[in-house]
Amino acid sequence: MKNLSDIKHRITGISQTRQITGAMEMISVAKMRRALQRFAGNQAYFNKVRATIAQIIRHSVGIEHRYWRPKHGGRAAYIVIASDKGLAGGYNNNVLNFAWKQIRESGHTERRIFTVGQMAREFFERKGAPIDAEFMHATYNPTLKDAAGIVDTVVGLYEKDFMDEVYIVYTGMENSSTMKPEIIQLLPLAPAEIAGGAGGGASGGGETFTELFYDPGPDEVLETLVPQYLIGVVYGCLIQSVAGEHSSRVQAMSNATKNADDILDRLNVVYHRARQEAVTNEMLEIITSANSVN
Repeated sequence: MKNLSDIKHRITGISQTRQITGAMEMISVAKMRRALQRFAGNQAYFNKVRATIAQIIRHSVGIEHRYWRPKHGGRAAYIVIASDKGLAGGYNNNVLNFAWKQIRESGHTERRIFTVGQMAREFFERKGAPIDAEFMHATYNPTLKDAAGIVDTVVGLYEKDFMDEVYIVYTGMENSSTMKPEIIQLLPLAPAEIAGGAGGGASGGGETFTELFYDPGPDEVLETLVPQYLIGVVYGCLIQSVAGEHSSRVQAMSNATKNADDILDRLNVVYHRARQEAVTNEMLEIITSANSVN
């Protein structure tokens, strides 16, 4: 006969775990929605900056700027965004393994790694890869200040000629339930990609002018706009990664809650059978004793 006390203790433990996973699922749903709302709000600002840069590229003659002048030294830096916590399904493993593959197969002679999130730092430490800079807690509640701090560090090193290319690896959100790891080249900028990605809004639709004049000049304007553009890109990557983390955690906690329900159903069946068996044995003992007395 199964021990009724052990079964009850196990049912109690799993019930408590189910309450935790259910609460975490609800919290992650709310956080994911807020992150997606912030990302949508940032897109308007980001698209405007990108469209302005596209206008400068299309309508300025003979422009040459260090932010999109190619370098050929083979030195690259990778900003890898993961989370500070686990319990998010395959979110961290997917983006970190993707980043590790990109780094190993890049063919660069020198690689620098900047980690965002504790899980990213621990991953590269296990791989034995040196970490040049880490940005902790930037994925808990990302702000433009967090993105600006990352961009200031990277752009400062880029301008001091410590690297030739800069990439950012993050989790892109296609919708609330679909996500995948992605990589973007931050520096040097690709003018064709910016101009093409800005779409018709960059040129104003039916504009007829062929050249724009800026005061004090396009180079000076770009000195201000390009860092703002990079901040917008990094902030968007942070927000998308956070939304992806919470979306993955929602799925993981939902699956954990369903598994707990299945286990509880099976344990309740086992418990009732064991209880019925115990009651039956007690009745048999009473009947046997009564017969013996008679």
